[in-house]
Amino acid sequence: MSGFVHRLPLWLKALKDDAIVLYYAWKHPQTPAYIKGLMLAVLVYVFSPIDVIPDYLLFLGITDDALLLPTAVIYLSRLLPDAVRAECYSSSLRWRNRLPWLLGLLVVALIGWLTLCLLGIAYLVAK
Repeated sequence: MSGFVHRLPLWLKALKDDAIVLYYAWKHPQTPAYIKGLMLAVLVYVFSPIDVIPDYLLFLGITDDALLLPTAVIYLSRLLPDAVRAECYSSSLRWRNRLPWLLGLLVVALIGWLTLCLLGIAYLVAK
């Protein structure tokens, strides 16, 4: 179990990197159509209200999504042709360097949104 805990951050980083590579592969003109179709099918399934296991079932509902998405990302990134994968990987390096800044901006925006919500609630309670 301890080995899994130590490898988990590395696995999550590889999963994030593969997801970013797939984003660039979606826009790449030499990505085969069947890979783009599989990417689209995975996205439709994940965001669709229709699931194999309904989401309202406690713990089981999100299990299919939690297993399908990482498995699909890893599988689809391995299906990419080597030339496309290398080009998309090099394109994604710039974006990965900006990711901490983007996450920081997202946190600031979330704090601002929550502050506005709390001010709105305080205003409604005061009236």
